[in-house]
Amino acid sequence: MPSVIVAHLAPDLDCIAAIWIFKRFGGATDVQLRFVPSGTTLNNQPVDSDPHVVHVDTGNGRYDHHQRHVRTLSAAELVRRNVASYDVALERIIRQVTSIDNATATDRQGCDLGMLADSFNLLYEDDPSRVVELMLPNLDAWYAHEQRQLLLNESFANRIEFHSPWGRGVAMQSLYGGSSVMAYRGGAVLYVYREELHGWMGVAAQARSNADLTSLADQLAVIDADAQWYLHPSKRLLLCGTAKAPVTQTSRLSLREMVTVIEELSHSQR
Repeated sequence: MPSVIVAHLAPDLDCIAAIWIFKRFGGATDVQLRFVPSGTTLNNQPVDSDPHVVHVDTGNGRYDHHQRHVRTLSAAELVRRNVASYDVALERIIRQVTSIDNATATDRQGCDLGMLADSFNLLYEDDPSRVVELMLPNLDAWYAHEQRQLLLNESFANRIEFHSPWGRGVAMQSLYGGSSVMAYRGGAVLYVYREELHGWMGVAAQARSNADLTSLADQLAVIDADAQWYLHPSKRLLLCGTAKAPVTQTSRLSLREMVTVIEELSHSQR
């Protein structure tokens, strides 16, 4: 791994992402950062001539894409291929970074980070190292989001579909629970999830529905009496533990058992 990473002044998202990959995935945690005018090299030395010095997004070297004239490449993508080509979550991030750098982006999330990098460059025009320092946690957060999204995609693929008193239901379970967005886009009126990390559970109805989960809350008060279920004032949200309101007594019901409770409630109301 390099001991020095050379990047261009006013580092953009692509440049910063390339540095981030080296630091987070390539073991270059203590690497020294140096900055040069775009297109140049450190001390005007031939690019890639020193194995301990790596240039990213500048110098027309191994990790610079400008001389290649390919709109599916970026400095971060070149680094990713060499350092962590196996990582699916990282690939998802860098695909968006590449699109932003080549002005073909359609995803808002990555564009927002690109604008954030530009804004930090306005605040710290003479301190590119500070810009990188401030941006790295944002990339860490984006990576955590993409990892979670992959788990949610898998959870949705393995979803349970069922009938409820209020319409079609979708139940999902994963380390991080499920996704109401995926459930509702899939045509569900009722969304049930179980979050494995803390054992939290929840039932939510679409905001535009006329669902009233009071009858379900009453049923759970009998069959799951020790659990700390909370019925939201809207009557469309029934929760047993969240990050905003953790509980000491989680539900003993499995996801399948919760679905059965709802299905039986549906039968009793016919």
